[in-house]
Amino acid sequence: MLKSLQMEKTIIKQPFPRWALISLSTAYFMVGTSSLSVIALTWQISDGLEVPPSDIAFLVTVFALAFAIAAPLTQVFFSGFARIKILCTGLGLLALALILGAASTSYEMLFISRGLMGLSAAAISPMCSAIGAGMVPPEQQGRAMGIVFAGLTFASVLGTPISAYLGTLMSWRLVFLVMALVALGSMASILYLVKDRQAGAQISFAHMFEALTRVRSSFAVLTTFLQMTAIFCTYALIAPYMSQKFGLAENLIALVLLAYGVNGVLGNVFAGRLSDRFGPDRVIFVTLIGLGAGFLMIWAIGPNLWLAFAAIVIWSAFGMMFHSPQQQRIANIDPERRSLLLALNAAALYLGISVGSWISNFVSVRWGYDVLPLVSLAVLAGCALIFCLSVLAMRRGNHSSRGGMQ
Repeated sequence: MLKSLQMEKTIIKQPFPRWALISLSTAYFMVGTSSLSVIALTWQISDGLEVPPSDIAFLVTVFALAFAIAAPLTQVFFSGFARIKILCTGLGLLALALILGAASTSYEMLFISRGLMGLSAAAISPMCSAIGAGMVPPEQQGRAMGIVFAGLTFASVLGTPISAYLGTLMSWRLVFLVMALVALGSMASILYLVKDRQAGAQISFAHMFEALTRVRSSFAVLTTFLQMTAIFCTYALIAPYMSQKFGLAENLIALVLLAYGVNGVLGNVFAGRLSDRFGPDRVIFVTLIGLGAGFLMIWAIGPNLWLAFAAIVIWSAFGMMFHSPQQQRIANIDPERRSLLLALNAAALYLGISVGSWISNFVSVRWGYDVLPLVSLAVLAGCALIFCLSVLAMRRGNHSSRGGMQ
């Protein structure tokens, strides 16, 4: 007990580990870029492999589904291993999967490589969040998680638009090879800058079952799932949606993705500090309202490109503001099982991407692209309800804990 208190004091006295957190953010960047790059390369992959554009949504789905299944299982099978070893192994395997994707000669082969990418990414994201949260005291966790998770938003602002731009200059296969090199660079920076060599807590299937059945943790994770499902009901097919409704040329899709990413980054930057100041619950509530306004606006406006960009600004800023305070909430439900809870949250995030992408494809084939924002809005309404129930469950749990201590 005395040793743990001394360690905590040591952490508090240390300067804020900005560069180490940024290196962890680069790993998140690679997860986000490898996940979403196929959206930016929709037309190139569709033409190269001779498949309809709507089938590209399934490449997002298989990545996300593989991630969602593997993320919590990784915590069980590799519990007790050094967290940084799991993280760097995941980055190395991601690079190999990207190389396999670049060598794909058929849609089926690319589909398999996307699944392998998702499995690799499942070892990356939870470890980044767990290591980052453990580097700082609780009063700085919002800021730290904001920096780490910024990698995913930078994947939108830089990774995805750059992928779209490079896809106009070179083969999509070469874009995959570039991503593999960046993944290896991220691994090298983490090994150099991050000094964490701690092993994760021992985690069993019983711990996972408890987390999934306990109201406080299960409702919090379900909130993440529904929020990402709502976003990807529209975002998975944003390229053909913008092309059909607003007449946007293929070479301008990168600008849409850039606008989405820039505002996502800005939202994420402010979210961490706002969460430390006002509390994560209030920030999340505001983000859900803003995200709903963005969906409603992009559906309701006519073929006005400037208003469409304004709607995307609102949608992306509030959509990305959600995740830093949400990770902060989940990280503090049970600090001893933090990595498991963050893994379940990451699994929910990517399961939401998978389900949202599938819904996007299903709806667009039957009713067209124009109704996608309305579907997103309906899912988001369910998310808001679950979030409110999650807040009540957490407050009751905290009240019971205080009562027990008294």
